[in-house]
Amino acid sequence: MRITLIRHAEAGDDAPRDESRALTARGRQDARRMGRGLARRGVEFTLMVTSPLVRAVQTAEIVAAVVAYRDRILVSDALVPEGPVSHVIAFLTSVARDPEAVSSIALVAHEPILSALAAELTQRPRHPPLKKAEALRIRMAQGPESKGTLRWRVDARGRRERL
Repeated sequence: MRITLIRHAEAGDDAPRDESRALTARGRQDARRMGRGLARRGVEFTLMVTSPLVRAVQTAEIVAAVVAYRDRILVSDALVPEGPVSHVIAFLTSVARDPEAVSSIALVAHEPILSALAAELTQRPRHPPLKKAEALRIRMAQGPESKGTLRWRVDARGRRERL
C-alpha cells in the first residue's frame, strides 16, 4: 500500500470559524502545482480521503482533478487537526484488508495529525511538520501496522525530492 499524506494549501483568515476557512488564490495555485507534480510522476490514487475542514476539502478536490481521480472523495472526522492518530491507523487497517482495491491512498489533512501519522507509519519518534501544499509518500510493505518507508515528497511548486 502506498500512502500519500497531503497537507492543505494556504487558507485565508476571513471566515468566522476555523473549520470554514477557504483556500486563498495562492493556495488554489499551490494545490494545482502540487497536483501537477504528482501527475508528472504518474501518481494515481485508488482512494482519496479528506478532513471535513473546508481548506482540506478544496485541496483534495483540486488535486483529484489534476491527477484525474474520478471516484468519490471520502470525508472523515479522523483527519481533523488534533484527532488521534489511532483512528486513522484503524481506518487504514480496515481498507488494507482489500489491497487490490486500495493500493494507493491519499489522505488530505492538517498539522499536527499529518506529522504524527508519518511518525507512526514509519515507526519514528517524530516527523517534521509538513508544509502547506506538501505531499509525502510512504510505502507500506504489509499494511499500516508494519514499518513504512518514506519515498519522496512534492512541495507547493510541484518539485519532487527523494527521501
